[in-house]
Amino acid sequence: IEQHFVGQMLLPHGRRLERAKNMKVEVPYICYEEQTTQIHKIVEKCCGEVAGNGKIALLGGIQINTPFEQEDYFLPLGFELQCNEGKLIDKFEEAFLDGAEIMA
Repeated sequence: IEQHFVGQMLLPHGRRLERAKNMKVEVPYICYEEQTTQIHKIVEKCCGEVAGNGKIALLGGIQINTPFEQEDYFLPLGFELQCNEGKLIDKFEEAFLDGAEIMA
């Protein structure tokens, strides 16, 4: 079933895949972009359920699986922090320190 959904997700990107230098490299990037779109839809509908002045952290990227004897890799491609009103928080101090002073 999961493979069916991946195939459906890739269909609109056929031309992009045809033009790609390496289709095996392009597919994970397309999947990342499509999944990011889906995650944003979910967060948009549910962000108000986070209590208080709670924040939502979204970290996305591509997981690179390797043979058993090697460590896997994660290629981070995006990080966002949103308040529970769905607004992007783009300042480190506002996101993590809540008014506390930055220590040198």
